[in-house]
Amino acid sequence: MAKKNKSTDETKEIHIPQNIPDDEFYDNTAGTIFSADSDAQTGSNKQAQKTAKKQQKQSTGNKKAKPSKNKKPLITAVSVIAVLGCLIGLFFLVKNVVPDNSENNTQPTYPTDENGEQYATDLKGNKIKSEKDADGNIIIAGVEELISHVPADIKTVKVTNESGTFELSAETPTEVTTDADGKKTTQSLETVYKLKGYENAPLETGMPDAVANDAAAVTTTNVVDITGANPSEYGLDKPNATAEVTFTNKNKRTIFVGNAAPDNAGTYIMVDGDKAIYLVDSESVDSFLYKSMSLLDKTVTTASDSDDGATPKKVKISGANFPKTMEFVPNDDETVSTAYYKMTEPTKCFVNVGNGSKVLESLRSVTANDVLAYKPDSKTLQKYKIDTENPYAKLEAEFTDTNILLYAAKPIEEKSDDDTGAITTSVYVYNPESKMIYSLTADKVAWVTTSYEDLVFEYVIKSNLPSIKTLEVTAKNKTYTFTLSTETVKDDKGIETSKTIVKSGDKTIDTEKFDVFFQNLESATINKVKSGTVSGDAVLTVKISYNTDKESDVVTFYKGDTGKYNFSLDGNNILGDVFDTYVNKIVEDVPKIAKGETVTSI
Repeated sequence: MAKKNKSTDETKEIHIPQNIPDDEFYDNTAGTIFSADSDAQTGSNKQAQKTAKKQQKQSTGNKKAKPSKNKKPLITAVSVIAVLGCLIGLFFLVKNVVPDNSENNTQPTYPTDENGEQYATDLKGNKIKSEKDADGNIIIAGVEELISHVPADIKTVKVTNESGTFELSAETPTEVTTDADGKKTTQSLETVYKLKGYENAPLETGMPDAVANDAAAVTTTNVVDITGANPSEYGLDKPNATAEVTFTNKNKRTIFVGNAAPDNAGTYIMVDGDKAIYLVDSESVDSFLYKSMSLLDKTVTTASDSDDGATPKKVKISGANFPKTMEFVPNDDETVSTAYYKMTEPTKCFVNVGNGSKVLESLRSVTANDVLAYKPDSKTLQKYKIDTENPYAKLEAEFTDTNILLYAAKPIEEKSDDDTGAITTSVYVYNPESKMIYSLTADKVAWVTTSYEDLVFEYVIKSNLPSIKTLEVTAKNKTYTFTLSTETVKDDKGIETSKTIVKSGDKTIDTEKFDVFFQNLESATINKVKSGTVSGDAVLTVKISYNTDKESDVVTFYKGDTGKYNFSLDGNNILGDVFDTYVNKIVEDVPKIAKGETVTSI
């Protein structure tokens, strides 16, 4: 039914071409009725270039061009043409008299027969047809358009190779637009592809187009053997791939793909029942070597449409690889601005900045290396070691625009197929929403290989100084209390700045001296993340109270392994240890800074 556009008085009709005669889709002497733009709309950039080259060749080779309908002579134009004619004649005279010794003169030479006429040969020396100019010179030889169509002409492509068989169907609707004057314009719309057996599965962008491009047009670069002798020498007795192409006019063509030629010269092929063996650019038939699964969309997780959607609201990582489920949320604690995320399970602490970002900020826009299975049954899941009941690793992530659920198998080491033999670590991941099992390199799924130890915050104390109200440090059974406040001061030019005022009792401590002490206090990084319960008496306790409604933080340090002190955030459970140099320095300096004395940096 026609659809009318009120603003332009245009009507549009959508048509699905069916059983259209070949001459309506394609004219073997005049090129396709589809323009290069139409080719591009169906994803056929490569074919669009071929079509354009063919049309250019046909136009330059047309000896019977029609004269222009504009017959009005212009004296000035005739004079200019006459002068140009003289100049051109002089140019060709010099060109014929003076030999061309240019190093760039790569014009091929051809043998001549007993009559002095040039002829072309295949790579075996057999005489083949060629195109000549008016003087009998060969213009081109060995370049033949064995199949001349555009992807819009294709109905199905059935490919068989060592990986199996896949069949791709194509449908290219056309749109008929009628303008206000009743003039109709036909334009092809985007081709819709479907993979047999996977009709509901999303296809990888560009992959079906690549197959259609290669199947629609086959142009040779050379003739290897016009007699077709010894096809086994070229891998054509048992082809590496066979592509059976059916066009919308019911015509069928078959392309046989053999071995690659030496020195990257191309690939050997045969077409239909033609016994001749040809050479083509390898990239023009490489899609016939695809696996069926390579045509499926490799998107494991989609990208976010907004910046807010890129940050997870909550993430859970669990499974056999993680003794305890880990849960993470964005850091909303303004007293510690250096941390981006907080861990809420199994321990409450901030998340390691580098490792946390790598794990929690790489959950969106993940693309697999390969698709391994679609709609897997229990046997297929077991084949790839995917267990949804007791998984090796499980990811649950909540975002503002979507939720993600993924299951992963234990990473495996795989040897590359190329000559390097490099070892890569791969992970099989199942997405129940897309119903696909994917293969990814381990770096793309850092949540599978991370650990609790990797994600604990690297700093023991890292509070923003302006947010602190009081700092209580207890060492050697004595507590030292520092009260902090902010004061606004003006310099000689009236510029206001904020200054931290520190007091120990009634004594005001020099700010620069206290800054050195505080920097020492927050400089400690965890040597080793540990677990267990504390024992013995605390050697050092640091209590930080804030000028917000946040509860106070208390960090206690206990004797640990030789040269180490264990520390706890709750007074009961060990979170990790630090070197004793750090603790000893704070214990030594706290009475000094309380008196206003100078302390040195660690």
